[in-house]
Amino acid sequence: MKISDFMIAEQRNELLDGLGHEAVGLTLAVERRLQAIGAPGVSWRMETIEPGLLRALLGKRRDCLLIENSSACLREYMVLISARRLGTALHITWTLAAAPRIGNDIRRATRFGTDGESRYEIGAELDVLDWLELDGFIRVTRLALKKAVAELRDDEDTGADEVEGVSGLA
Repeated sequence: MKISDFMIAEQRNELLDGLGHEAVGLTLAVERRLQAIGAPGVSWRMETIEPGLLRALLGKRRDCLLIENSSACLREYMVLISARRLGTALHITWTLAAAPRIGNDIRRATRFGTDGESRYEIGAELDVLDWLELDGFIRVTRLALKKAVAELRDDEDTGADEVEGVSGLA
């Protein structure tokens, strides 16, 4: 998957000391949490992301967990969760990415009641209910990641209803 085809809408990072050996364990824990949450329309798979063909051939690529929502209004959005070892530390990245689709481009271009510039921004085609659905999708992925980190830390007392928790990823 070529990451340059996507726009990064939001990104959060966390560095966990002493858990550098848990990159695969974190991914498996996130998958278990997503399964346990059971949010409708949410699917995930492992994917290799790369900046482009030439750089990929030179070895610049990374495996990540790609999480998608099958809802029609959210098909252009995906969450990427990446974990990599930095010595004894584990660097975790949560990224909300969007791949603009032609149907949504048309909806953005023909939207009335907005100024000329903001109508072309990603998300400008979403109505209030679509925004609520996107927010729910984002929060499910963050909750799964937060609980997976807590599982690795053996720190299950973090509340699921906290907005900002132990991790900067909440």
